[in-house]
Amino acid sequence: MKLIIPYKLEFANVVASFIEEVGVSYGADDDEKKQLRLIGEEAFSLIIGGIPDREFTEMFHLHCVEMEDKISFQFSNHGRPMDVREIREFTIEDTEGTADGLSLSLLRGYTDELLFRNLGNEGWELVINFRIKNFNKINGRAAVISDETQPDQLQDYVIRRSVVDDIPGIINLVYNTYRYSYIKSFAYSKELFKEALESGKIFSMIVVSKSGKIIGHNAIIFDSPRLGEVGMAMIDPAYRRSRAFFSLIGAMKNEVLQTNPELVLYSKAVTSHKSSQAFMFNFYPCLLQVSVYKHASFIGIQGELNPRESLIFGYVSISSNPSTITVFVPVEHHAIIQAILNEGRIPVTLIISTGEFSGEKSQMEVQADLSAEHAFLHFSSIGADFGKVLRQQTKALQKDDVNTIYAIIPTDENIGGDINQALFQNGYFFSGIKPNEQGGWDLFYANLLHQKFNFDNIQLFNPKAVDLCNYVKALYGQLD
Repeated sequence: MKLIIPYKLEFANVVASFIEEVGVSYGADDDEKKQLRLIGEEAFSLIIGGIPDREFTEMFHLHCVEMEDKISFQFSNHGRPMDVREIREFTIEDTEGTADGLSLSLLRGYTDELLFRNLGNEGWELVINFRIKNFNKINGRAAVISDETQPDQLQDYVIRRSVVDDIPGIINLVYNTYRYSYIKSFAYSKELFKEALESGKIFSMIVVSKSGKIIGHNAIIFDSPRLGEVGMAMIDPAYRRSRAFFSLIGAMKNEVLQTNPELVLYSKAVTSHKSSQAFMFNFYPCLLQVSVYKHASFIGIQGELNPRESLIFGYVSISSNPSTITVFVPVEHHAIIQAILNEGRIPVTLIISTGEFSGEKSQMEVQADLSAEHAFLHFSSIGADFGKVLRQQTKALQKDDVNTIYAIIPTDENIGGDINQALFQNGYFFSGIKPNEQGGWDLFYANLLHQKFNFDNIQLFNPKAVDLCNYVKALYGQLD
């Protein structure tokens, strides 16, 4: 089967629909259909990003080839080849400059094999192999398109924690796996990686082949012993058909639970691009952080946008037997907080805050980022002066041209029955709850300081995230 169309981004939907329908013909279920559509959108957008700004006489060709237990999609590429384009890892701080990194990471996450082939004068080819669980063969024969020798799937390998001597091999794996698409401050620096590893900032494990080659890596980047961000997951392209990486994930969970039995992991993504949230399918939405920084458009974004970008946060607990914690919450948001924590099977005792504010003076730390035009008010305790302090600090930050302020409220003690009303009277609305470094949870409230914000422009991948967004939108609408 073949599709031939111009190299125009406007045809991205045609490519996505074609790939999805091919998958349906071979037995793809609803989840696989969504993944195939996402593969089509991201692969075509990634290729278009390398097409020069001039009229093109060449046409885009998409071949679909039936294999033994999967489909192989071959995307033509007459633009700049992937192996020479500088593709940086996607970051929410630079969405425009790292959009290609997002597309490439998404493709690697949803495919069984991804490789680039040099066709000489015919340009390049992006090859994506996708395995379908209930594969229905149509042609009754397999086609072999990979020009790489596959490793022995029964080859022995060892999984263990990383040590300093492994760093050169890990860095080499980064190059072999991602080339230019995985750029972190320590990813290509032996010194910075060594510092992070020895300080315990990174929990790192590797897969080592029988010959001594590092073929897999995964890491948790710790905010604290009880909270970490997922990252640096990779496997040598030649070993993606083996079970090495799945074994690594299982071993890492068992290993980290020995030292961090109460660990909670989190992830975050932009809300202007649904595909960027696909990584979070195993995470439970807990916080919609609105209007974080000035928006930068990139390939794949469609429709109207807010001038400032927002973020969706998700969490997951890896503990098999987490301890129960006590969380004090305002009565107004008790139900949704209970739903958020129950979704991730976090054992909590939810207590509705009542009575007056405890203590006389509130304790607070201000963290302002004037370049991003936002600020955080981290309250460590709530006193009788809470309303006054909140009002004064809000006005002071507004004079500094801050557009968005987030009030972060601890939940480890009774915060008083009037906490939500005091925040609301000062223009703050509830946005969610987030795990903190101490193993507890913090309430998040946002103040948009009279800026225009349209919740209908937010694009969310997870239905639970949509529910949270609608809840926050209703609260925002209640402000004068």
